[in-house]
Amino acid sequence: MKPSDTIDVLICVHSQDHEHDMLLQRALESLARQSYDNFKTIVVLDECHEDTKGIAQHYTDVLNIRIIERPNKQGLAAAKNYGLKFCESDWVAYLDADDQWMDCKLEIQRQFLLNHPDVDFCGTEAWDFENGVMRPNCFAVGQYETHEDIVKRLPQENILCHGSMMIRTRAIDSLGGYSANKSLLGREDYDLWQRAAANGFKFVKIPERLYIYSLNTSVPR
Repeated sequence: MKPSDTIDVLICVHSQDHEHDMLLQRALESLARQSYDNFKTIVVLDECHEDTKGIAQHYTDVLNIRIIERPNKQGLAAAKNYGLKFCESDWVAYLDADDQWMDCKLEIQRQFLLNHPDVDFCGTEAWDFENGVMRPNCFAVGQYETHEDIVKRLPQENILCHGSMMIRTRAIDSLGGYSANKSLLGREDYDLWQRAAANGFKFVKIPERLYIYSLNTSVPR
């Protein structure tokens, strides 16, 4: 990353009720609290109900939001690929609509990438969040964080939290985005990591828990 590089944050939303609208609001609040705030936000409303758009619109000025609507969902990979068409920055960061970022997440990630300009895929460690309680996820801090350790382990399991990732946009473009193959449903990110590793892109995982992953709040995509 160079100091002049720009950042887009991509959020894909499939909300069918008030409960998930409130989760989206919580996610956007975590963006609004970021200590580094020079980014644009792309929100893809992927077949949402009528109240969801208003939640996103409330943050239009605060988060420099562009809202994209898709009336018929075709899976999460399709929603992400569609959203990527509107990402014009050098880097894209992700936030799942039911999850949150720690307040310093983007600042720490950006500074790390400035110090490691050869990295293309940068993740962080994560918390699991359930019933108001945060617990460390299944990976220990210090585990699978170097490029070598990540690519060595990837054939066995997905060791990267997608929502924590910040990716060089041209790297995703060169890989053709996410596969819409139905056999990969729910594993679109894992497939992307494997293809990226096979094509020589560099990975790293920051040894800090900067992403908050909500348990039991996902919706069928």
